[in-house]
Amino acid sequence: MNDYLQKAYMETTYAIFCEQESFYLKIDISNTRFKDWCTKQKINSWAIITAFNPYSQELTKQENEALNARLRAQLTRDGFGFHEAKGIPNNTDWNAEESFFIHNITLEKAKEIGTFFQQNAIVYGIQDDSKELIWLV
Repeated sequence: MNDYLQKAYMETTYAIFCEQESFYLKIDISNTRFKDWCTKQKINSWAIITAFNPYSQELTKQENEALNARLRAQLTRDGFGFHEAKGIPNNTDWNAEESFFIHNITLEKAKEIGTFFQQNAIVYGIQDDSKELIWLV
């Protein structure tokens, strides 16, 4: 793990866009409103995964969108519920990365998907409002 990337990922705001609500999560900050929403939606575990910029190698907008379309297709094929999400970096030199908030996914499956799409890390959470940056490399 790279200290620079660790710091950047920890400072990122992870935005989740649901039908009528949006949530803005940080790794080490509790969000009761989000926890309550997950409980109402029967979401017991979740992950935020993107296919943008594999292994932090910046790609074009078109390349990233094509990769995320593949990720969306896989999530749909695998039967997961999901919402649009976005990783919004604190570092203004980086662009936000479109992502997916995936409902009721196991940590093992989330790691498998993140690894397949060559991501350095994913965000994983469980119902009690704990969320964690999970390194894949």
